[in-house]
Amino acid sequence: MFGLDKTSYKQLQLLAFHVGIGFVVSQVRAMAQLYLLGIVVYFVYQIISKKDKTYYALGAAGYIAAAEIFLRMTKAMPFWELGKYMVIFFMLLGMFYEGFKLKAWPVLVFLGLLLPGVVITYLNFDYFEESFRKAILFNLSGPLSLFATALFCYHRQIKFKTLLKVVDMMILPIISMVVYIILYAPPLEQIVFTTESNQAASGGYSGNQVATVLGLGMFLTYVRFLIPYRNSLLNIVNIGLLGLLTYRCLLTFSRGGFITAILMMAVFTVLFINWAPLAKKAKATVKLVGLGVGGFLLWGLVVAVTGGLIVNRYAGENALGEEKDITTGRGEIISKELSAFLEDPFLGVGVGMGKFFRIEELDGGGASHNEVSRMLAEHGLLGILALLILLLIPLGFLLSKNRNLLMLPFVAFWFLTINHSAMRVALPGFMYGLALLTVTYASKSKKKNKTKTAPVPRQQALT
Repeated sequence: MFGLDKTSYKQLQLLAFHVGIGFVVSQVRAMAQLYLLGIVVYFVYQIISKKDKTYYALGAAGYIAAAEIFLRMTKAMPFWELGKYMVIFFMLLGMFYEGFKLKAWPVLVFLGLLLPGVVITYLNFDYFEESFRKAILFNLSGPLSLFATALFCYHRQIKFKTLLKVVDMMILPIISMVVYIILYAPPLEQIVFTTESNQAASGGYSGNQVATVLGLGMFLTYVRFLIPYRNSLLNIVNIGLLGLLTYRCLLTFSRGGFITAILMMAVFTVLFINWAPLAKKAKATVKLVGLGVGGFLLWGLVVAVTGGLIVNRYAGENALGEEKDITTGRGEIISKELSAFLEDPFLGVGVGMGKFFRIEELDGGGASHNEVSRMLAEHGLLGILALLILLLIPLGFLLSKNRNLLMLPFVAFWFLTINHSAMRVALPGFMYGLALLTVTYASKSKKKNKTKTAPVPRQQALT
């Protein structure tokens, strides 16, 4: 039943290794810096030495994007935005060997529309109490990592099984992070739960960003739940990971990451059921019923552990059951950013200048959590055009019958995440870029003769 082939055995070894990383770092946080160095050395070597440079470039960028919050919370990053810079570096390294498509000009236009905002900031540099470079890079490192990934991935052909290997690669550092959180955080009985985002249950870090990563982990393991591994033991481990990531994501009390994961899973389920042949539809239905029962029991466990406060959190109520502001102050920040847009509707107030506009309007300012309103405020109408380009590119792919099964869930992750967490981490930009891949699907049965094979029907795509 659990007979392991070479591939399955290697995957289990990697899973166990990353559990070990989480354990070691929870005991000696300084080891996280060695872990970061190992990531860089390993992936640079793989990209340079291996033939499948597209896979290793995407795997490297995906791995570091998924590991970014883990590396931040363990203070392994020499500087804050290193994760995004490394995604850009790996994508540039991939393009050095593999190039990029000339038809990716819309991505270049997107970048061009952001540049005038930099000029506006430079002209108003006297207002800054911090360095010009830091202000620009803090706000544009996210869009730049999206640009680099999108440029590399735009209409790049990749096999579906290779894309699944990238998915598997991204799950690994999330495992290390959840192990670290479990061991580093106080025991659950010592955590005081309220109806606010819970930093203690998030490993002493921002619940919003931790939930974003755990939510993505939920989705990635869900993909491997519906499109299973060939080995039964791996599938059992994957189901356990799906449950664990869901449990810990809920305990962060940060709704954005969890809701995004649920919506991605819903979109993917509809697409999968539409694509799958009848036999796979039946299997998926049975799996989903079982998952529904498991999810109900898991929710009941979280309700018990949190004293019912998780219900209040998702109902938008405080501990007393009274209705409260579900935006937790973000609505006011968005309102001020829209006011900034109306002041300078064409070019905006300049990259990074939104912060100082909010300081004047709000006591202490408040960091933007919404990339859409930030771009409106800081880039004006050019920001609107840049966002429209990012929305129209996947729409064009959809109308051209692009067969990337994961395109819509990935775009959904990007759009939903930038609306509750802006682009403070590399993940939304990277996932957007992955959505632009052109995926090919191989037939399970191959003719023995060398005659040309017929096109593969979509029902065979998920074998």
